[in-house]
Amino acid sequence: MPEFDASKRFTIENAGARGEVVRLRESYQAVSRHIEYPASLQCLLGEALCAAVLLSATIKYEGKLSLQLQGEGVVRLLLVQATHDRQLRGLIKWKGDVDGLSFRDLIGKAQLAITIEPDKGERYQGIVPLEGENLAGCLEHYFLQSEQLPTEIRLTADEETASGFLLQKLPGHDGEEEPGDWEHFSVFAKSITNRELLELEFETLLYRLFHAEKVLVYDTKPVEFKCVCSKKKCESAVVSLGKKELGKMVEQAKPLHMNCEFCGANYKISPDEIKQLFLRMNQSSAPE
Repeated sequence: MPEFDASKRFTIENAGARGEVVRLRESYQAVSRHIEYPASLQCLLGEALCAAVLLSATIKYEGKLSLQLQGEGVVRLLLVQATHDRQLRGLIKWKGDVDGLSFRDLIGKAQLAITIEPDKGERYQGIVPLEGENLAGCLEHYFLQSEQLPTEIRLTADEETASGFLLQKLPGHDGEEEPGDWEHFSVFAKSITNRELLELEFETLLYRLFHAEKVLVYDTKPVEFKCVCSKKKCESAVVSLGKKELGKMVEQAKPLHMNCEFCGANYKISPDEIKQLFLRMNQSSAPE
């Protein structure tokens, strides 16, 4: 049986290469359960979710990695986030008809930002030039230009399942492998079909690709959808509007409803709760 909502890491021994394969189903469906996406956007979201898992697996940190595409095409915003322990959420905002549009047509003029937010340490952001005919090609270009690491990425999705594969040359291994080894492995990675990615067991897939190599395969790790929204975060967002706006809300004496765009959860802040937020703001800013 193929693995779903799981990822698996592997290394090719004595060849200076590492990789990761991921396949999503329930977690992928949960991300978009509250929004009815057109099929092409649903698949793009699935690819982006897999990409976030693959990229986060290349980084040694505890925290969150975000992929954010923002531009002037039909797709106005694509945002997916993955934590170090493989918890996912994501969304797409779009305007207009998407039928029959290619990846390039969907995104138009846009940039893709990769943001790493460690629990401890400094925030890092890299901008990915969208030079590629698909999301995988754009990310390969990013690794080659920004990290100087040759990388092969494959992403695919249908309306039920999404899957991804990453193979990357390890830093500091130049000259340790035989000449042409990376090109050899790169050709294998390029040969993966969408059907293989979506249907084969992870170890069967890796055996088909690298049966002549010594491949070390690690334990399968679970992936899940999880949103981090909360009423407390909604209240913090209201407070961030400032005293003037919060004062107007107190005068209006109406409940405030806030929806999470990632999971569809609705939070209600009552007039009394708004008043308490306003009073606390005044107290915290009062001179001693």
